[in-house]
Amino acid sequence: MDKMEQIYACVRDRDRSKNALLATVTEGAAAGEKAYVEDGTIQIQKGTFFTGENEKNLQGKGLMKINGQEVFLQPLGNQSKLIICGGGHVSQALVKMAGLLDFEITVLEDRPLFAETAKREGADQVFCGDYRELLQQIPDSSDNYFVCMTRGHRFDRDCLLEILKKPHAYVGMMSSRKRSFLMKKDLVQEGFSEELAESLHAPIGLSIGAQTPAEIALSVISEIVKVRSEQSKETALDEQVLEILSRTPEPGEQRVLCTIIEKHGSAPRSAGTQMVVTSMNQITGTIGGGCAEAEVITRCRGYFAEMRKGIHGICEIVKIQMSTDNVEEEGMVCGGRIEVLLEET
Repeated sequence: MDKMEQIYACVRDRDRSKNALLATVTEGAAAGEKAYVEDGTIQIQKGTFFTGENEKNLQGKGLMKINGQEVFLQPLGNQSKLIICGGGHVSQALVKMAGLLDFEITVLEDRPLFAETAKREGADQVFCGDYRELLQQIPDSSDNYFVCMTRGHRFDRDCLLEILKKPHAYVGMMSSRKRSFLMKKDLVQEGFSEELAESLHAPIGLSIGAQTPAEIALSVISEIVKVRSEQSKETALDEQVLEILSRTPEPGEQRVLCTIIEKHGSAPRSAGTQMVVTSMNQITGTIGGGCAEAEVITRCRGYFAEMRKGIHGICEIVKIQMSTDNVEEEGMVCGGRIEVLLEET
């Protein structure tokens, strides 16, 4: 395992409760040097650029100058976790939708039949038992999104009494306006602050006139995605990309890591989004699709030819401009410009 693989293995196995970031020199003599940082301290690095005084500057996000060198700082977010209390019809529809939006989905249910249905619908984890006992076993994380849609408000109340003790990004409950008002009042009487009780999203979901289980699930996941977008300061690494980067390549395999380091305009993906292209025609992750991604993949294949000739250490920034004419010609709905860092790994 070389140094780059060791760095990404550390990222994969990191303590998710700590503030972590990757720092990469993008240009100049030290281009390609990289450091993994936890709570302001370098844990492992490739090269020597980030030692000494430079370590003190490893905070923030995006491109910046450090000691005359351009450096991309990438705070590491975690995958959002959706914990659904209840496995009824709306929950089942919500599981399907959340699965398309990169959530890790856990369903808690006290009825075995509904728990089995949640598994079939695609939940990553399903636990059957007493709600309060199960919630006590959910690992604490500020990336947890809780949804209460059990078969009765008594059970919703039990869930909320445990959930509001835990760190979270979102808590919502399916109910009427009257029931929501009474629940928030009850939570204050139970000792929770008025501010915490008012943070409960109830009635849950965006107001779209939803009636069917699928429509209600759509309103719920839309509200959750809205909250996630408003709160997000970091880009979670694609776990499949991370797994590839932390393993040794197959014999004869070359790999290029493609990272968006800057975005302007309406480009579809944010800075920090990554994709890995290999000489085995494997593409993992996406930086937005369309002609921009195709251009990056073509550039990577050109690098593979150079690597086979013994040319290594590739680290280059590719700037892709999607003008209005290009967008219309390609049948795309977004333009803008992205800068993508291509690194041999």
